[in-house]
Amino acid sequence: MLGGADQKALFDYWHDRVRLTNLTRLGAREHVTTQELRHECTNYDELRRLKPVQELDELERCRVIAIIKYECTAKVLQRRTGLLRDYARQCEEQALDHRQKERGLHALISKLKDILKGRDVKILRLESRIESLQAENEALRTEQQQSKAESQLRKELDALQRAFEAEVERRKQLAKNNQSLGGRVAHTNRYRRERDELSAALRIERQTSQALRRELEQLRGGEQLGLDLAE
Repeated sequence: MLGGADQKALFDYWHDRVRLTNLTRLGAREHVTTQELRHECTNYDELRRLKPVQELDELERCRVIAIIKYECTAKVLQRRTGLLRDYARQCEEQALDHRQKERGLHALISKLKDILKGRDVKILRLESRIESLQAENEALRTEQQQSKAESQLRKELDALQRAFEAEVERRKQLAKNNQSLGGRVAHTNRYRRERDELSAALRIERQTSQALRRELEQLRGGEQLGLDLAE
């Protein structure tokens, strides 16, 4: 199922064929652009280069590639958001663990060591919290990218759909015009045939009239000759 199907069927078809790859890159802590995720962590390039896709006409091929792009982008961003949220939860759990350790240390060490250790644990807690906030921030940025990418891709799909429908309508009108032109040509040919038949009949009629005139003149000439001989 490539071209000629409704939008939902095409989306479902390509959704099932999207594969995620390079999970290490997909779960990277640093910022990764949507384009990098689509090309490096999905089989987007493989799908768009499939022979059946390349054999479609240009308009339908653009429409299918836009759907593939949408499905790859949506799936990879959704997976990355989940991975970053998992990492954020892990950081939160580590921060909680540090807090629990901090409470245990208060009962075991002297006031000075407690203060020093407390500072160390506080630093660890703050570092974990910072990592948690950074991961959460990256998750939010990824969600914003997904929303923006979905909006952009939807605009592209809507534009391609309108162009596709316009092309279909243009071809229908062209076929209708060709049919109308064919009718006018047939009418013209019939008119020419009837004209030729009438012209031929008129020539025959003229020839017949000329022959009758000649016979009449001959008959008149014979009667005149008989009268002269009688006188």
